[in-house]
Amino acid sequence: MTVAARLAAEVPAGGQPDSRPLRVVTWNIRAAIGPGEPFPAAWWRHVRRDRLERIAEVLRALEPDVVTLQEVAMMNAEGEIHDQAADLGRLIGLHAGYGAVHAYPLIEPETGRSIGSASWGNAILSREPLRDAFTIGLPRARDDDLVEPVGADHELAGVRYEEAAPGHREARCAVGGRLAVGETEIGVVTCHLTYIGRRQRLEQVAALAGVAGRLGDRVVVTGDFNAPLDADELEPIRASFDDAFGASGVAIDDPDRHTWHASPIDHVVARGLRAVACRVVTEAGDASDHLPVVADLVH
Repeated sequence: MTVAARLAAEVPAGGQPDSRPLRVVTWNIRAAIGPGEPFPAAWWRHVRRDRLERIAEVLRALEPDVVTLQEVAMMNAEGEIHDQAADLGRLIGLHAGYGAVHAYPLIEPETGRSIGSASWGNAILSREPLRDAFTIGLPRARDDDLVEPVGADHELAGVRYEEAAPGHREARCAVGGRLAVGETEIGVVTCHLTYIGRRQRLEQVAALAGVAGRLGDRVVVTGDFNAPLDADELEPIRASFDDAFGASGVAIDDPDRHTWHASPIDHVVARGLRAVACRVVTEAGDASDHLPVVADLVH
C-alpha cells in the first residue's frame, strides 16, 4: 500500500489525509553482525542472513512509511555478494536507496589475503521512491587537528589525527531525498556521525543541518549521532529542528531514550512536522547492538 493510500484509509469521514501520521524508523543495524564487544576481526564472517531477516521482521511489524538505516553493508566476500539495502527492501516491500563515500578491501587477518571489498553506508527504505535522491560526504578531520583538546578528559586529548587510528576519521555521509506524501513533499535525510572527536562531529552536524535546510519546509532528520541530543556539538541541529522524543513528552535525560547500552544516541528530529509519538523499539532485542527508534509525525 502506498503512503497516500495508507493515510487515506486511516482518515475518518471528512478528514484530511495529509494530517495522518507518517511513521519513520531509524536504526543502526551493524551490518547484521549483532551485538558484542569488541568489534570482531574479520567482521564479514559474522554477517548473517538469518539476522538480516530478523531485522526485516522487526521493521515489517512496525509498518513504517520510511526506514532510515546506518551501518548498512554492501560487499563481496569470497565471491558472495551482499547488498543489505536491496535485500531489506525486498523483504519488507519498500523501495531502497543506499549511499556510502568510501570502500575498502576485505583482508583475511590470518593470511593477509584479499578476498573482496566492502562499504558501510546509510540506507533509506520508503513506500514511495525518493525524488532527488542524494549522497553527500560529511567533513573529516585534518591531519593536524586534535582528536580532543589538550587537557580534555579523554585518552586522546592532545593527540593529532595523523597519530591516531585511521578509523577515527572514517568517511561519513548524509543520504536523503524528497518523499511524496499525498499532495505534500517531505525531505528525509539520515546520517551516521563520527564516534570520536567532538570538533569533527560539530563540523559534520553543521554540514548536516545545511543539507537538511535546503530540503524545504517539512524535513525529517534521523540517524546515529553518536551523542545525546543535548551535547554541545549538536547545537546546529537543536537550533533548527524539533526533537521527536521531546515533542512526545520524553525528557532529555529519560532512560527510555537509550538506544545503545545506556546512551541515547539515535534520534529523529523534524521541522514543519510534529511528533505525536516516539519510542525506542525494545522488542528488537539483540538483532543489532542498537535499538531502533520509531516516530509518528503529522503536519
